[in-house]
Amino acid sequence: MKKTFLILLSLVSIISGITAQEIKKVQKDSFREKKIFSSQISTGIVEGEQNTNFHVEILNGIRYKTWFGGIGAGLDYYYYRSIPVYLSGIKYLSPRNHSFFIQGDVGMNFVWEDERITNWNEVGHEYKPGLYWNGILGFATGLDRKNAFSFGLGYSYKSFKEIKEIVVQCFNPPCENTFETYQYNLKRLTLRLGWQFNYSR
Repeated sequence: MKKTFLILLSLVSIISGITAQEIKKVQKDSFREKKIFSSQISTGIVEGEQNTNFHVEILNGIRYKTWFGGIGAGLDYYYYRSIPVYLSGIKYLSPRNHSFFIQGDVGMNFVWEDERITNWNEVGHEYKPGLYWNGILGFATGLDRKNAFSFGLGYSYKSFKEIKEIVVQCFNPPCENTFETYQYNLKRLTLRLGWQFNYSR
């Protein structure tokens, strides 16, 4: 009886030690409890019907457990150079440093106008901002508690409107100018590589 009790006591001690080590490892290697300010810088390529271009973005927000919410902005060179400004939400599938994640962005797209060649009868033009959204499936791997590397594949959409003021041939003045409106709806595949910095309290 005494021998059996000692064996059971030894097993309980071993199991307790293993459990303590696992709990310590999870606490050290996860984001379970703290609210953490996180900043992400990413770049990549955008591929669509209008050729291949690159983009760069910065995203700042708060991570709590397996959730992240923040505000981002970028520089997108696909077709027309533009600046997307958006709200972002990320769900990590694990609290550990190494995890797959799902990301969704939604906001507005603002054209950063380049120098352009106008037609002889064009006297004015302007750009109106449009919708921007992005969906990403990716993987993040932490180098330590403060630094992580991520990559992801996604599908993105940006839109904007161009309005041109055109002079018409006038045979019976006064004549009003006409306006031509062009709507751009651009859908693309994205490949993104990023670096994440975490600042815990």
